[in-house]
Amino acid sequence: MSGLTASCACGAVTVSVPRRPDYITDCNCSLCTKLGTTWVYYAPEDVIVDENGLDSFVRSDLAEAYLRTFRCATCGCVTHWRLIRPYEPPRAGVNAQLFEPGALDGIEIRQVDGRSW
Repeated sequence: MSGLTASCACGAVTVSVPRRPDYITDCNCSLCTKLGTTWVYYAPEDVIVDENGLDSFVRSDLAEAYLRTFRCATCGCVTHWRLIRPYEPPRAGVNAQLFEPGALDGIEIRQVDGRSW
């Protein structure tokens, strides 16, 4: 199957990946629920971002933050995240909500209890 492209609401930021993901993560941690995101994961080098105006955020409420979350500076849609410290396996996350309707149909959704970490 060919690659997929996700985009924010205004279209200023696009995120391209090489294939459909293996699964979608629906996490209930405070960050994911407040952002309204679900995630798909890829090797960092497989996530290609057309970075026309991004803002970013790193949590300050954790002893050690592991990722930087990015959003479109124009429309505010959260687009993806990248690791800011080593983590195994190395990966990057893309907001699954930004793919076209139907693009991820049939892919397993994994519920993750991030609130209990």
